[in-house]
Amino acid sequence: MQEKEGNITFIHIIGLFFLYINVSIFFALLYLLLEIFNLGFIVDHYTTIHDEAHSLESILRTLYFSCITLMSVGYGDVTPFGWARGLSIVEALIGFILPATFVMKYIRLFRK
Repeated sequence: MQEKEGNITFIHIIGLFFLYINVSIFFALLYLLLEIFNLGFIVDHYTTIHDEAHSLESILRTLYFSCITLMSVGYGDVTPFGWARGLSIVEALIGFILPATFVMKYIRLFRK
């Protein structure tokens, strides 16, 4: 029984990892769409104007911002403006709820 519970735990942790990756990518794409339609921007305070011109920089910046927002790290080097501010609140809320639901699921699973 112990080995089975260990496998279930490992599978759930891997599943949670991929869930976080998918949510981060989804929100990064939403931030990119906001930038494309000029509804919101993610500003990196330490990037150069030369780097800003590259589209890869925009993709990496929004992915980075999405990851640090979802994980509730918030270094302060990247700031949302416009509609991206509201979207970042929703993403942070999801980042708070996911671990809580994960813990609640395991409390119910191992309490049996």
